[in-house]
Amino acid sequence: MENKTVRLRTGRQGRYQSGHPWIYRSQLLKADLSIKPGSVVTVQASDGAFIGKGYFNPRSEIAARILTFQDEPVDAAFFDARIRSAFGKRESLAVKTNACRAVFSEADGLPGLIVDMYADTAVMQIMTLGMDMFRDEILQGIRAIVKPKYIYEKSDSPFRKPEGLKIREEWHGQPGLSTVEISEGKARFLVDIANGHKTGFYLDQRPSRMAMHTVSKGRSVLDLFCYTGAFAVHAALSGARDVLAVDIKEDWLELGRRNADLNGVAGAVTFAKGDSLDFLRNIHRSGRTFDMIIIDPPSFIKAKHSLATASKGYKDLNRTAMRCLNHSGVLATFSCSHYMPNDIFSRLLKEAAAEAGKNISILKRCHQAEDHPIVRAIPETEYLKGYFLKVVEREA
Repeated sequence: MENKTVRLRTGRQGRYQSGHPWIYRSQLLKADLSIKPGSVVTVQASDGAFIGKGYFNPRSEIAARILTFQDEPVDAAFFDARIRSAFGKRESLAVKTNACRAVFSEADGLPGLIVDMYADTAVMQIMTLGMDMFRDEILQGIRAIVKPKYIYEKSDSPFRKPEGLKIREEWHGQPGLSTVEISEGKARFLVDIANGHKTGFYLDQRPSRMAMHTVSKGRSVLDLFCYTGAFAVHAALSGARDVLAVDIKEDWLELGRRNADLNGVAGAVTFAKGDSLDFLRNIHRSGRTFDMIIIDPPSFIKAKHSLATASKGYKDLNRTAMRCLNHSGVLATFSCSHYMPNDIFSRLLKEAAAEAGKNISILKRCHQAEDHPIVRAIPETEYLKGYFLKVVEREA
């Protein structure tokens, strides 16, 4: 399969961004029709110069994803080496947690593959046809290098459909438990790997959650889009006076209650069902205020063209939250879409503050956890951004 070649067009249309693994269909000359979708190809520049080797799928807008920029075999040994390299970079996290992202797709040179570790259970997510073709090699590498007791595949990403793939959810080998207990600093959490969002837990927010001890002590806290209560539990463990956690799904809230109970803070955390924005608006109308508000929504932006509309939503949400804060309150606010650049996010927070009649200062700038590495040649790997902001009334 590796002797087939695809070549970039000449001129502007075929221009290649050095070091980036994505080759769009529009960049390519008409491909050899004999190339089997999902197979490995050599990617060449318009002049025939070698760029790399990757897998090819003419059905996808991203027609080729480069696995290596070296002229080397893509086989079981290749996947073993990549998984070993990725997992080795995470070993230092063991002092903080027994849960981490062991493989982060493009950032670890394995585009289309996610592997999250939850205690003794690996949760694997395959999003592309080309990576799907190497399932056996990937499983071999996970077993040999990561050495989990259980492996669960949760390949339910919406990215699979454009790749011509169906949802696949199954245990590989001996089945484990669908709910796994993990530790994160002084907190413990139950993670529903089968029914939870994505692989079950937002591992990328670990640093921001663990920073709660610096700001939440003695405060009344509102946690919006709380999911299963990770921020809320950390706030309560750090001495928050009381925490109100809000989300839309009762299953998530019930697991949140179990998490609060597991950590001995059930008396400090109240979970409420509702649309977070509507809930916040109702709070504003009621006149109730908090010392700290956490806004950690799912991505509002599914495509670049929706940035303007999503920005209005982010600004409305943050403006309303600022109005619901007590004097010298703290707003912890985040965006998890790579389509939302930090400069735009920062600007809309300043605009929200001005419209709310507030001044803001940065207490902490937040980034994704270290097991979600950022590769400068791949801007899409830097997606999570956030701030802990001190919010005060603007002087007349």
